[in-house]
Amino acid sequence: MDDLARFLSFERDLLARISTRTEPFAWGTAYFDEDHRKRHIANFLFVDRDPPEPAALVHEADRVLGAAGYPHRMVVVQADDERYAPPFVAAGYRGDRTLMMMLRRAPDRPADLEVEECSFAACRALTEEVYRREPDMTAGLVSDFVAQHEAWSRAIPSRHFLARIDGVPAGQCELFQDGDVAQVEWVDTLEEYRGRGVARAVVLAAIQAARASGAAHIYIHADDNDWPKQLYGRLGFDPYARRWEFTREPPREAR
Repeated sequence: MDDLARFLSFERDLLARISTRTEPFAWGTAYFDEDHRKRHIANFLFVDRDPPEPAALVHEADRVLGAAGYPHRMVVVQADDERYAPPFVAAGYRGDRTLMMMLRRAPDRPADLEVEECSFAACRALTEEVYRREPDMTAGLVSDFVAQHEAWSRAIPSRHFLARIDGVPAGQCELFQDGDVAQVEWVDTLEEYRGRGVARAVVLAAIQAARASGAAHIYIHADDNDWPKQLYGRLGFDPYARRWEFTREPPREAR
């Protein structure tokens, strides 16, 4: 099994565990968490088979998500192909590329901060603060997203890693693992603590924990247009694939 096939098998299993239902369609699977309907990344179409025309996916998203009563649209396309962007952009979507990376090398240097492995409860306040600082977040959305995050931590094998600066929680990440496959996710550092080695520390702690638990294949994702991919490269991760994520926000009155 190659790196991409191995990760996709792992990812589909995680998605199935955190979804209240799934719906197959011609070119993939739609995943739904109907207890948290406003969370785009939990209610979306995952495309892993090429459609005859990329524009067909725009119509499929309207059909599947529209029929389920969702005002937003999100489509994840497991392909690095420029043909997908124009029809989505024309339909009002934002297109983002995700860089998929796998650990293949030792880090350039060790971490300087101590990290503690903790429960979700210990990270809850930091998770709330991270969401609170996102644009257009309301108190209701923060509460809903944190509740979903907590539910995910119960539904899938996950471990939490927290770094403090001057005793204050400054950043965290999570580790999902199933057998010899693991994924580092939700790497977050509060803005005022960035540049002080927080992300490096929590990611390296998660890697060490994954290896100690038997992981031979460790993955992480990054926005292909943002700086964290450079940090992950210094920590030993190399790119092996890219994918598109297309998102259209709901009308403001439906948010």
